[in-house]
Amino acid sequence: MSNYEKVIGRNAVRETLKAGRNVNKLYISENHDSGLVSIIKMAKSKGISIQKTNNHKLDSMSGSTHHQGVLALCSPVETISLRELIEKMNEKDTKPLVVILDNITDPHNAGAIIRSAYCAGADGVIMQTRRSASIGEGMYKSSAGAIEHIDLCEVSNIAQTIDTLKKEGLFVVGLDMNGENYYDMDYDMPLALVVGAEGKGLGRLIKEKCDFISSIPLKNDFDSLNASVAAGIVLFEAVKTR
Repeated sequence: MSNYEKVIGRNAVRETLKAGRNVNKLYISENHDSGLVSIIKMAKSKGISIQKTNNHKLDSMSGSTHHQGVLALCSPVETISLRELIEKMNEKDTKPLVVILDNITDPHNAGAIIRSAYCAGADGVIMQTRRSASIGEGMYKSSAGAIEHIDLCEVSNIAQTIDTLKKEGLFVVGLDMNGENYYDMDYDMPLALVVGAEGKGLGRLIKEKCDFISSIPLKNDFDSLNASVAAGIVLFEAVKTR
């Protein structure tokens, strides 16, 4: 089992099957409801081994009770290099749109941002190989399977990555509490949106490298919005203006 990654939850497993990723085995609750019928049919059509088991074992395998009666053992999600991502963006007629995660360590936040990025039509999501959430079951489930359909790029250094993207003609907008109101900005440009960790925000060097800083004004006195919520708000504002 250690050679495979676990994908947990109905939406995540369904999108994994749709994406055609190698699934070694599907575990289904023996007391499953009709909501899992379509997943079982899809797995059978692909010749995937299906094992019915009790909820206690699924709880143990997934580490929680939130598996929704299904768990898949899959090959790891493939990531692409920064150069590959740039080449794919250059092949399109549309202006590039990428999301950069700066020290987002919570896999649920990272997964939710990936979901918003995919829904907003972003070309890819860039994350650092260290000091960030690892690609795994928490990220799969919170992305609701969107992780299967968007290019993920892992880099060793976010600051150098920003420099590379700027040389390719992208403008870099960072999300931070102290910046220009997000709805006053024009996002109709080749765009890289940088989202910082909750509480800490953008790193000092990353903030300095941004061309613009965008902020979301809050009506009440509070520290900040959840990072994934903030990313979703600005992403769809960018979609509207583009």
